[in-house]
Amino acid sequence: MIYLDNAATTKPSENAIAAANSAFSDFGNPSSLHRIGLDAERILKDARCAVAEKLSADEKNIFFTSGGTESNNTAILGYCLKNQKRGKHLITTEIEHPSVLEAFKYLEKQGFSVTYLGVTKEGSISLSEFENALSEDTLLVSVMAVNNETGVIQPIDKLKDIMRKKSPKAVLHSDCVQAFLKIPLFPKKWGIDMLSASGHKIHALKGTGFLYIAENINIEPIIRGGGQERGIRSGTENTAGIAALSAAVKKFDGIKTDIRTEFADKIVKSIPDVTVNGTGENSGYILNVSFSGIKAEILLHSLEARGIFVSTGSACSSNKPQPSHVLAAMGVSRKDIDGAIRFSFSGEGFDSDYVVSVLAEEVAKIRKYVR
Repeated sequence: MIYLDNAATTKPSENAIAAANSAFSDFGNPSSLHRIGLDAERILKDARCAVAEKLSADEKNIFFTSGGTESNNTAILGYCLKNQKRGKHLITTEIEHPSVLEAFKYLEKQGFSVTYLGVTKEGSISLSEFENALSEDTLLVSVMAVNNETGVIQPIDKLKDIMRKKSPKAVLHSDCVQAFLKIPLFPKKWGIDMLSASGHKIHALKGTGFLYIAENINIEPIIRGGGQERGIRSGTENTAGIAALSAAVKKFDGIKTDIRTEFADKIVKSIPDVTVNGTGENSGYILNVSFSGIKAEILLHSLEARGIFVSTGSACSSNKPQPSHVLAAMGVSRKDIDGAIRFSFSGEGFDSDYVVSVLAEEVAKIRKYVR
């Protein structure tokens, strides 16, 4: 099996599984005051420190959630609903993950106005367009760090300086689900007020994630109950999952060579009529390619039959029969969107020559049949 769908989810690492199994013995509730509860609480503290270290942040800024979707919703809805008297204008991009876009659509129904920034054909937002969109009424900006379909990096390190000039009261959120541990992230230095990440994208377990929240950022909780995570996210913490997240963070083994560029070059040289989508600065973990004259779903299943697993769309929406909103925003034609395949990588190597040879065979077969 050759697994090239790591942007959807990664294979849990052995150390993450071992940490989870070990944590099952510390079955106490982290909120309990007895020794068993304190043992569980120590797991959370260790994980908080591990995550904070990777972000050059303080552990008190890290709040555990069930994953990227909850982190995004908590940040966007929680901040806007709490602070709407400060402004009703919001800014995001057309290429965000659905967990961000749907949150903004909900806020529009609550009376907020939203500016959706477009992107260039390379897949990145325009800083001048961003600056023009800002106003004194802007409350929150949410721009992802790395796009989940193309891997293109957005200039989140430059946004806060622009915001301070035109919208000094606005806060900055970034969906870093595809960026955490894969590109440098310095939320404090860059002025990122809230940052979302997910465990199962970095070889931890599904159902775990975290939200970084800077000091002096007040959020209305969207999950209420026992007041866990200092009131930000009620509900007994997933101790075993958080232990696995901690282990994965400490031992994350990223890509050592430019697999993406090498793989893309081999595809372009071996297969006619292909287009690489998203030529801007890339994380190196995602490659999106359109194969002209085919349906991507047919190619996906043809590759699956040969033991190669890829994706036709975003990490969480590839099973939905609808065109990619990311590629559409980049100006990719509907025909090329229909033929787009996403390859996403991990630190685990693979036989790229074999994959390209299989791709060439299957694409040729499909094109011959279609024509």
